[in-house]
Amino acid sequence: MSDRLDRVRRYFLEFAAGHDLPLYAAICRGAADDPDVLGLMSSAQPGQARPVLFLAAVHDLVLRNPDLPAAQWFPSVAATPPQGDPWATVRQTALDHADELRHTIATRTTQTNEVNRATYLAALLHAATCDRPDQPITLLEVGASAGLLLGVDRYRVRLSSGVAVGPEDSPVDCFGEDRSATTVSSLDFPPIVDRRGLDRDPISLDDVDRLAWLRACLWPEVPGRVERFDAAVELLRTDPPRVDRGDMVADLPDVIRDLADATTHLVVFSSWALTYVAPDQRAAVLTAIGAAPGAVSYVSAEPPSCVPGLPSDLPQGTAETVLGLHRWRDGSALTPVTLGTCQSHGAWLALD
Repeated sequence: MSDRLDRVRRYFLEFAAGHDLPLYAAICRGAADDPDVLGLMSSAQPGQARPVLFLAAVHDLVLRNPDLPAAQWFPSVAATPPQGDPWATVRQTALDHADELRHTIATRTTQTNEVNRATYLAALLHAATCDRPDQPITLLEVGASAGLLLGVDRYRVRLSSGVAVGPEDSPVDCFGEDRSATTVSSLDFPPIVDRRGLDRDPISLDDVDRLAWLRACLWPEVPGRVERFDAAVELLRTDPPRVDRGDMVADLPDVIRDLADATTHLVVFSSWALTYVAPDQRAAVLTAIGAAPGAVSYVSAEPPSCVPGLPSDLPQGTAETVLGLHRWRDGSALTPVTLGTCQSHGAWLALD
């Protein structure tokens, strides 16, 4: 096994150990010890050879072909999946459709536009704007996919502690467990007056085929995810946020200059997007953000040790996501702050 595939194998084992997802964990454990299946990942684009891409490719395959043997194991296809180990059936289906899976893995990228991430985005916006509570926000998401999180202020966002923000009658309900050391007391943030997304491969809310891929990137074992996704698409489709096509490193400075307005607070957000940027290029992202005038903040939900300058005691490979805050005020950088951790899709958050 090559060094590259050995690294991919470790990713699969780490995913299996770090997530309470019986179906996906079983698939990852099986794939990690199966060179024929693991070899399918050799067609992935640079930085994309991750378990989530393989799982999305298989999920996409069974969603489009519900009569395939492996489809019976997916709750998104079968009302009552069988008990037992799915690997033998999933393996055979994957090998029978190896060329199709290779093509999907080679041409697609992971674009998990999980709307429930609004739970920690709201908390991050609150933290970023505490010192500027009356200054409206310009929100920029890098790695925005279809831009669904740019509608965070149009969703009802609730935590188990009882705090909530957003319209009570919103058709999109986002909920997270509050595991913070001190209960979160507020999720409020100033009004968002401008919003923009940046993505290498943005998806229009009218593109049925591309939206189907986003659904395939959702984890079928988590109840309510597809329904919340569909509700957000319908809510934003009449007034969709603008998402520009561009690279997070090469094109971000131009987007920052276009949005820069000293009268608003520019808040840049990334969630499991900076991790796909080469480590030696990540500092350039922060440099571009910090070059904007006035009040500027970068709020991040990324793996441990991913964001430059952000302290974290968590080891690489852990399933937890680190919530971070970088701030620049009138050209001066403030000390970066680790705000806590969260589950990557917003099921829980734990602020320090």
